[in-house]
Amino acid sequence: MVYVSVIMIQEVQKIRKNIMKRIISCLLLSLFSLIMIAGCSSSSSTQSSLEHLQPGYATGYYFDVFTPASKDSPRNGIIELQNYNDEICFQIENAGQERQLGVQIFIDCKLASIIIDDTEYETFTIDAGESLSKIYSFKLAEPLDTNTNHSMVAILIAGADIYTAQAEFEMTDRYSIALDHVLMFGKDLPMAQADYDYEEVGLVTEYQSTGLLLNTDIKNNTRAIPERELTVHPEEAFSLQYQVGGYEDCEEVAIIITIGLKQAKINNQDYILCQVKDGELIHGVADLKAPTEAGKYEIMGWAVKDPFDTDKSEYFPLDAAYRFTLTVK
Repeated sequence: MVYVSVIMIQEVQKIRKNIMKRIISCLLLSLFSLIMIAGCSSSSSTQSSLEHLQPGYATGYYFDVFTPASKDSPRNGIIELQNYNDEICFQIENAGQERQLGVQIFIDCKLASIIIDDTEYETFTIDAGESLSKIYSFKLAEPLDTNTNHSMVAILIAGADIYTAQAEFEMTDRYSIALDHVLMFGKDLPMAQADYDYEEVGLVTEYQSTGLLLNTDIKNNTRAIPERELTVHPEEAFSLQYQVGGYEDCEEVAIIITIGLKQAKINNQDYILCQVKDGELIHGVADLKAPTEAGKYEIMGWAVKDPFDTDKSEYFPLDAAYRFTLTVK
């Protein structure tokens, strides 16, 4: 009887985590007024209403990732595959307003190409109408070592075609749903590990915060929201300060930055890895390079907690940095 009770408790905990993920996904979307990322606004709080955003019930969007086999199972952060090109699915729902949504997949913190309907994409964009609910299937375009398990971060970006510099909404870091998974080819296989060493960082002691911040103040290390626009020349080198951490439940964080929906090299690497412990907030400098072509590019970033750990059971959306516009001219 004790064994049965433990199993039941574990199942209840899994269900609660899955519900909390959807609640948080709704709440995190409430501040981005121009592209109407809004949380659940009905007085009803049933599980079915949290499962899907329906027209007339709420305005916002929804994102979910699964395999055909796990579609109806509680989410646990694991995507089980036999081969690298097995089918994976994501579900998107949009309600209340037209918006462009973008989907990106990062394998081991590197932007991966995916194949949808025989076409290859780095960023798959959807011009979503006021009422959209659709499941898409994709495959990874490039082979993976199936003798190891891998990290897979799936990101849904709202307003993929919007530039912060030209918009009237308040600055915000609530513009995406980013979910971290393990691509599991075998339960007893090792996890792929980082390609890079830890960054040299400083400790922020003047205040405490949680999440990821990017701004241009590389001298004073202030926790200031970035300006809406940063102007540089083509191929010009520029630097951003990053602050990341405040987490009590992880030991390392990977930082991913995109410029114009393309993964940016950070300190000549695809991503940077920072050691964090005991809830510390750390700061460092990210050296970047502007694109070759003149134009406007949106800068976005995400913090991936313990990216190369096999435990993804928390399954909460990842923290994003405030997005802002890089103007190249």
